[in-house]
Amino acid sequence: MKPSRSFLVVDVSNSFTKYALATPGRLGRVASRATPRIDAPWLAGLARRHPGVPVLLSSVVPARTALFRRAFGRRLHLLHGKADLGFAIAYANPGQVGPDRLANAIAARKLYGAPAIVIDFGTAVTFDVIDARGAYCGGVIAPGLNVMTDYLHERTALLPRVTVREPRRAIAQSTEEAIRVGAVVGYRGMIKEIVAALKKELRAGAATPLRVRVIATGGQAAIVARGMKEIEAVAPRLTLDGLRLWAATLFPTV
Repeated sequence: MKPSRSFLVVDVSNSFTKYALATPGRLGRVASRATPRIDAPWLAGLARRHPGVPVLLSSVVPARTALFRRAFGRRLHLLHGKADLGFAIAYANPGQVGPDRLANAIAARKLYGAPAIVIDFGTAVTFDVIDARGAYCGGVIAPGLNVMTDYLHERTALLPRVTVREPRRAIAQSTEEAIRVGAVVGYRGMIKEIVAALKKELRAGAATPLRVRVIATGGQAAIVARGMKEIEAVAPRLTLDGLRLWAATLFPTV
């Protein structure tokens, strides 16, 4: 039997870059590096360690995308709204859809089915919606948890910068805990309302009741999703899995 082709999947976000070797059927060990530390010498070393290996890239940082282009040349495959994804993008301007959001949609369709909602907790928190036909049909963007807490610190004289974690109680007994309650509990309330509105639109006009799968990913997913019945799965590697599964479209013979 011919062995499966290997490739490198890379997700460049504003804060961290995650990458792994993969085959169409399996994602290897995931490594990460702070995105500001992604530079030409480091990428040259990565290219030398994986000679000839195709690179599937999702990047929301144009300056880093340019570095990847120079390092990997023609073996770089860049995910974007006009790429062949194997499904429709029902969006006014597909080129505006972030590649990480498309990767999440690919993985949600393949691993969980449609209709589905993916909530990605990164620098921004994004909601991406796959309708009952399996088409990507849009979503929602809101500030991320760390953006909100950092903003409070940067724009006020007395409020401290805090680490986001589960608050011990709703009625806070310190300024730090009060910020955590506002962030974590407040975000859960926002998510519940947005998910309810998205489900209502997905189900409008359906002849039979639709089960809408809700999947969370991203750095703060585990914290916020804790105890939320609206979220049925937390998938930390969803974006990389989406790039892995995109390989079936790029390389249909592997």
